[in-house]
Amino acid sequence: MLIGLEGLPGAGKSTQSSLLADFLTGEGLTVNYLPDNLTRDADPLGRALLALFDSGDPFSRHEHVVTDTLLGAAIRADTFATDIAGHLAEGSTVIEDRGIHTLYSYSLARLLQHHHVVPTDAITWLHTVGSFAGPAAVRSVWLYLPADDAIARAELRQGHPYTAEQRAFLRFVHDAYAELAQSDPNLHRVDVTGLDAQQAHHAVLADLATVPTFAAKLATAA
Repeated sequence: MLIGLEGLPGAGKSTQSSLLADFLTGEGLTVNYLPDNLTRDADPLGRALLALFDSGDPFSRHEHVVTDTLLGAAIRADTFATDIAGHLAEGSTVIEDRGIHTLYSYSLARLLQHHHVVPTDAITWLHTVGSFAGPAAVRSVWLYLPADDAIARAELRQGHPYTAEQRAFLRFVHDAYAELAQSDPNLHRVDVTGLDAQQAHHAVLADLATVPTFAAKLATAA
């Protein structure tokens, strides 16, 4: 099965992805942890797409939401074909740090910020584009933190502050995740406000335990 970890920078996606991978491996499952695009090697096509996507500012990209969304979908389609589909076919559990809902949330944030769209209409369009990007996760876990809390943690981690424009955009990303969670039953909000890493890990496991295929895999492994 494919599990996605989603959320703002600073929400704890990489930490929780690693903890989940370690837990499932300890339970006897074959696990492949897929870091986000910025921290893993890609195939030649993936590198070319990432080079096209890179504008120097991870939040502004090309100043055109259609271009960004189509490039993001192409990157996810390549990632699914090269790094996900084969492992799933072999029966592995794949953990995706930033999945297809990252594409949706960042594009929806741009639309909400600059185009004042009706969210449901925008989400319908994004799902149409996303149909080319490969299947979504069986469960995408949105690690929820108040936007300013996540931003502060991300700034501390990177050692310098975001600009005012970047902070404003990330608040729209936070709102976009909320809109997506209301419309997509596979995107679950897990509130990690005030939790340490282990407490957040247990909250993630509790949420995943409600997925029948996840519970079945654990039972089979045991």
